Amino acid sequence: MIEITFLLILFINFNIYLHPKIYFMAKIMVPEQVFPGFKIINQLNDSQLDNLIGYLNNLDIGKFYGDIAKDLSELLIIDGDDLLRTLLSFTELLSGENVDIGVLSKNLAESYKEFSRVGINTKETNKLKANLLQILSNFNKIQLTDRVREYKVENSNNFRDFKLLTDLRFMQTEEDAKSKNYGIILHKLYIEYQNSIPRNELHLHVGIDDLIELKAEIEKAIERDKMLRESFSGDIKLI
Repeated sequence: MIEITFLLILFINFNIYLHPKIYFMAKIMVPEQVFPGFKIINQLNDSQLDNLIGYLNNLDIGKFYGDIAKDLSELLIIDGDDLLRTLLSFTELLSGENVDIGVLSKNLAESYKEFSRVGINTKETNKLKANLLQILSNFNKIQLTDRVREYKVENSNNFRDFKLLTDLRFMQTEEDAKSKNYGIILHKLYIEYQNSIPRNELHLHVGIDDLIELKAEIEKAIERDKMLRESFSGDIKLI
């Protein structure tokens, strides 16, 4: 019987973690883009592994990948980008039905040993298998976070942050110098959003009528959000 396994390829650009592409081949082929992450997993000590499993199980679903990578760096004192890139490369492999995590961990470890040619011995290979098995057994929230990201990036631009800055500018002519002072109130709407470029900024001048309309629309959106949360509170855990 021929065993069908996979080739994992994960691309990364400007710290934006893109979805891995999966190709079916005769065995799992681990590409060099994820070698550093496998090395980290192999070198995790018991305390680091426990901390990683605790983090994965308590992960806020939908958290930005950049924030997750930063958390991993600070928690484990490793390169969080390398580790997260490798973790995300596992998501498609776990998306099928009746996935045997034990077999998957074994195949991943042995393929890494073969294709990376780092010369790890049997003891180190077994440690990598064991660490992978622990990680893959506690992978649910990473998978859900990846799915949330897929839904979010269906739109080309994704909201990150905004600020409203208000300024009072005085205006005066020579004729008015001894009489009246004139002024204008300026509002600047600052929006930060993300697409294929990690960070974009948009600055818009808005008037008081625009602010009133914006406030009304925001309040409507808040009410719609509240209504949906109340309506589905017993059936769905909304993120």
